[in-house]
Amino acid sequence: MERRLNWTKGIFESSYQLFEGGEIKHTLFFDTWRNEARAISQQSTYFFKSNGFMNSSIQLFDDKNNLIAMINYQPWQSKAIVSLTSGEVYHWAFTNNWHSKWAITDLKAKHVNYDSDLSSGTISANTDDEIMLLIGLYIREYFNKIIYLIFFILFVTIVCGNGF
Repeated sequence: MERRLNWTKGIFESSYQLFEGGEIKHTLFFDTWRNEARAISQQSTYFFKSNGFMNSSIQLFDDKNNLIAMINYQPWQSKAIVSLTSGEVYHWAFTNNWHSKWAITDLKAKHVNYDSDLSSGTISANTDDEIMLLIGLYIREYFNKIIYLIFFILFVTIVCGNGF
């Protein structure tokens, strides 16, 4: 069964809301200055914790502070591998050059596809796995922060290099 969800976020915000049938199903709140987030769903609460902004791995905890997953980034390839403590492994990657489409899959039966514009998008999934839904958006935000940082550095370099 294919699920269809919609998500929204503010243009200059990092928090996401996921809707299914017009009802909020999940919310993902990001810490602005750290690469951490809190996800709230109808079943549980999850915490994404980092050891630093540019750290290449993130830990995912449930509401009882049990480690449930590790996210390891491959930033130069714009990919990530998610290893759940249950033994499942997910692969995350952008699926187009504009970074407006991406997917997370277990390379077997489960897959979630994301499509976006600047502040909203759609999700199609063949699974009810809420962790996959949330991790897919979390990783996208991680890569967006890197892209924004690069553009900021380029902007400052250009402005300062021209003597302004």
